[in-house]
Amino acid sequence: MLPFLAAAADPTAHVRPQYLFTLGDPYNPWFIFTNQMLMALVAGLLMIWLFPKLFDKARSDAPTGARNFFEAILEFLRVEVVRPALKEHTDRFIPFLWTVFFFILFSNLLGQIPLDEILLVISGGYVNTHIAGTATGTLLATGALAIVCFFFIHANGIRQVAHSLMAGTYGHHENHEEHSSHEAAHNIEHGRGHSLPADVPADFRALGNPTKHYAADQHVIHNHSRPDDGHLHDGGVVVRHADKVPANVAWISAFPLYLWNFAPHPFKPEPGESKAKWAMDVPMWAFLLLLELLGALIKPFALTVRLFANMIAGHIVLSALIILIPPITNIGAHIAIGVPVTALSLGIRILEVFVAFLQAYIFTFLTTLFIASAVAPEH
Repeated sequence: MLPFLAAAADPTAHVRPQYLFTLGDPYNPWFIFTNQMLMALVAGLLMIWLFPKLFDKARSDAPTGARNFFEAILEFLRVEVVRPALKEHTDRFIPFLWTVFFFILFSNLLGQIPLDEILLVISGGYVNTHIAGTATGTLLATGALAIVCFFFIHANGIRQVAHSLMAGTYGHHENHEEHSSHEAAHNIEHGRGHSLPADVPADFRALGNPTKHYAADQHVIHNHSRPDDGHLHDGGVVVRHADKVPANVAWISAFPLYLWNFAPHPFKPEPGESKAKWAMDVPMWAFLLLLELLGALIKPFALTVRLFANMIAGHIVLSALIILIPPITNIGAHIAIGVPVTALSLGIRILEVFVAFLQAYIFTFLTTLFIASAVAPEH
């Protein structure tokens, strides 16, 4: 075994950030560029170059090669992951969710390429660099991703309230909970059977126009009668409207209304009931709101730690296994210990590739559910 391929004595040396250059005072720099930042930049540039090249124009022929591979992943995410939860909001959010998934995936996979070791072998041990690394192997990167998702989720929740106010549909969702994105976020299997164009849904109108079928501000009148206070549309779909709110008032009111609906109202008086129930409802709502706000902050923290921990765990295990190979010249000892360690390391490396896909999927899946809850008509 070549001496320059030996692992470091510290298994965490391969996952710690390595400084490439700094700006400002060498002892107190105001900017530090690390190998993990370089890999994040490479992942972003790779996406910018690859996807426009593969999907530069619509094609009628069957996709092949890399285009077929990526198109299968894109379609799976849109149809199997996002649409069951977001339904009519799918096309609105799918570009963001695709971007999140592939950025995490590319960052994870780039971290599996032993660039430093390759350069060492090519140079015969004379070029010792630390440019390689897993961009998602630092809390700064995973935390930044989670924070971006946090603001994206709640900003769109507020936007949904504002648009409902301007459309005059805010608060008119009680009769179509079976079509709400919030329910789908908690019951994916139930939503999947009604939302996939590739499957046969229970309502065949979803095949022709799934976006219209799952419109959040519609519900179906099965007897096709025209109510006095509604408007009958094609297919017996009735849209009930309240008074429309001016745009400036809607945007000002959206945030407090979003908070008002952020926690449940267990004692909210129904029409005709005593208003005295508000005296019990408001204090309970305030307590539940505090718990919901804590949960909203814990969710991005959980996304941060889960992705970070899973992406450094495999590298640490690999480094620890390589350390088991004794630094001696006895060829018998090298074979006796090195062969099983190498085989186990290969198995872990394959597992790491699977984890790279899995963690990108989990992060995207959970973000989808959080978005579904935020843009649901009722929390």
